[in-house]
Amino acid sequence: MKITIRTKNLNLDQDLKNYVDEKIGETLEKLLIKERPPLEAGVELIRVTRHHQKGMVFRTEVNLILHGHEIIAEAGAYSIKEAIDRVKDELETEIKRHRGKEKDLRIRKERFFKKLLHLSPLAMFKKRKRKN
Repeated sequence: MKITIRTKNLNLDQDLKNYVDEKIGETLEKLLIKERPPLEAGVELIRVTRHHQKGMVFRTEVNLILHGHEIIAEAGAYSIKEAIDRVKDELETEIKRHRGKEKDLRIRKERFFKKLLHLSPLAMFKKRKRKN
């Protein structure tokens, strides 16, 4: 898993880099354990304005390409670490939503082929185990 970190109006120190690797990296490792190894995630840490001191000044954005689909998660907060925590939760939601869409698409394809071949609606397709 390769994580590319970009910043805008913000200094990236080692503590912040470790925090991003810990939160985002572990989340991606946990959710994408079955995926192929060369996955890249882009994390963008942004301070929206330099002159504001209060409010949701920090924003975090994560871009990930999974099976040809781009998954984007964004979150804003009062501190950069809080924004990273919020984007982690949003990223988990987006990946699970993508997985659900993939599963639904597979089921719809199976229904189409059953209908095309005039099979009983009760017929089930078995998954074959791949040989490595």
